[in-house]
Amino acid sequence: MSLSVIEIARIMEQMEESPEKVMFSRLLNELGQQSGERIRSAAKRIPVSILRELTFQFQQVLESRKEEQVEVLAKQLSEQGISADELKAYLAKRHA
Repeated sequence: MSLSVIEIARIMEQMEESPEKVMFSRLLNELGQQSGERIRSAAKRIPVSILRELTFQFQQVLESRKEEQVEVLAKQLSEQGISADELKAYLAKRHA
């Protein structure tokens, strides 16, 4: 039985806090702990269309996580009395 990307996405949404989601997260974490060579070797057995979809989904998560980190940093700077303009000026001076 083969599932479409939409069906997989719906299942993943339903698994938001389910034990299956926790196990899937653990599986992804374990995959991330493998050597690059081992990951590439296993990926060669996966259809290119699925690899593209996985890459796209991971890129989406990376962008979202990056935005979360920027928000945390902005809040920390604000709490310390540092404005965005001050940070911009500092970075421009540092990279000049």
